[in-house]
Amino acid sequence: MIFKVGCVASVWAVAVPLLLSAQSQPAIRMPDNLPEPVGEEMRVSASELDTALADGNVVLLDVREPWELEKFGTRKGYINIPLGELEARLGELSKEQVVLTA
Repeated sequence: MIFKVGCVASVWAVAVPLLLSAQSQPAIRMPDNLPEPVGEEMRVSASELDTALADGNVVLLDVREPWELEKFGTRKGYINIPLGELEARLGELSKEQVVLTA
């Protein structure tokens, strides 16, 4: 019986701080008008990505929130426009380059 109580206490000791930290993170803003995910025919393969990057005619767009960039990092050369702001900020992207995002 003592082992079970200790086990439950251990679970709570780990779970409660995780839950509290998850609650304190800012929300990810999502637009109301998101399109359906693209099909396989629109996805870029690794070899296609390598070719596009070598050509230099590509913009790498990071649509995460600023707090996500701070927490998880980003890559040099990526343009950050959070997904919730993308429609209003499309004019910042080149129409002459391919825009890739993940």
